[in-house]
Amino acid sequence: MGAYSPAPIVDTSLNQRILKQVIEPTVIGLASEGIPYTGFLYAGLMIGEDNVPRVLEFNCRLGDPETQPILMRLNSDLAILCDAVLDGHIADIDVTWDKRCSLGVVMASAGYPDHYDIGLPINGLDRPEADTVKVFHAGTNDRDGQVLTSGGRVLCVTALGSDIESARESVYSTIKTIHWPGSFWRADIGHRALARQKTEHK
Repeated sequence: MGAYSPAPIVDTSLNQRILKQVIEPTVIGLASEGIPYTGFLYAGLMIGEDNVPRVLEFNCRLGDPETQPILMRLNSDLAILCDAVLDGHIADIDVTWDKRCSLGVVMASAGYPDHYDIGLPINGLDRPEADTVKVFHAGTNDRDGQVLTSGGRVLCVTALGSDIESARESVYSTIKTIHWPGSFWRADIGHRALARQKTEHK
């Protein structure tokens, strides 16, 4: 129901460990079985107190809502990157990132993940977004100019900030301006990152 980027727990050392112990062996293993993998590979990981990455799942797609904060920080053109992967030239592309932090929070319909109503009018989307805020649509459709709910996960409000805390504040202040009957969201997204930062600064 929310995500942020970058994850403070993943430093350069741990990132390299994940690549060497999880990602590269997986891709090499697939290739050895005649399945050269091209595309997005989502690794759902759990990092324990021992700092060892443990795989919970793999998906051959982008993660939701993990992708939204990542896209907010991506300065490079995603379409060009995808074409480069397909053409086998991704190693020649210099991918650039916004150094700021980003955080996204999913707004969902009452009853999700079980039964939920659809066709509910969403109010507040007509307000101009700040340059650092983007509302990603998921479970929505349009009827005569009115945006309506069409799924359980409806929107992902995402923002950039100088740190996780400022991105978080922008997201939750924006969420307060958007409403439909029964809308809800988690209020604790980013709290672990903030707690970790406070511990590190002691």
